[in-house]
Amino acid sequence: MAPLTIPEEERPRERLFSHGPSALSLRELLAILLRTGYSTRSVFDVAEDLLRDFGGLEGLVRITPTELLAVKGLGKAKTATLLAALELGRRLRVPSLQEGEGPSWRTRVAWWASELASETREYVVALFLDAKGHLLGEDRLSYGGLNGAYVDVSYLLRRAVRLEAAQVVLLHNHPDGSLAGSAEDRALTAALERRLELLDMNLLEHFIVAKGDFRPLVAGACL
Repeated sequence: MAPLTIPEEERPRERLFSHGPSALSLRELLAILLRTGYSTRSVFDVAEDLLRDFGGLEGLVRITPTELLAVKGLGKAKTATLLAALELGRRLRVPSLQEGEGPSWRTRVAWWASELASETREYVVALFLDAKGHLLGEDRLSYGGLNGAYVDVSYLLRRAVRLEAAQVVLLHNHPDGSLAGSAEDRALTAALERRLELLDMNLLEHFIVAKGDFRPLVAGACL
């Protein structure tokens, strides 16, 4: 059977040049990346299948190479193209660093906000800083479900001591998309502040991250 063809005026590449990329639907943009379908499915059909089966664009950004390779009509070349395009989009969310500069803790908060934007579980991350705010290290401490994550405070404190940190920045994501802090979030912040003070350390800030954005939980943020 001959491959399905699309009328020239409906082809996404031609529409991109005539109307601009912003005029194209997600299906059309994916079709440009995929380039072709297969004998019984047009490239539009394959694009629609991907969006439906993996939960739209937010689902696609979490997809693995193995999952894509299992989709009929996709081989290594198409899989690599899709994954590279999705990664470029993800990196675009994060401010780039100038040549020769090390990452600041503010840049890392933005990076983690992007990294956790599409997660369906809650993660807790700690950044460890010296007295001048230079980043010494970071750790993804834990993960949980939609309703919260367990924080191993003792592990966090041991890590801070080993790195000789003077300050800690905490962040965790809300999979439901809310940037509002809960009573549990505030209780954790207060408890961690007290524990760090006993070690002559400071909790510089606690951020809520969601959908690629972030907001300080504690008043008086340093951003």
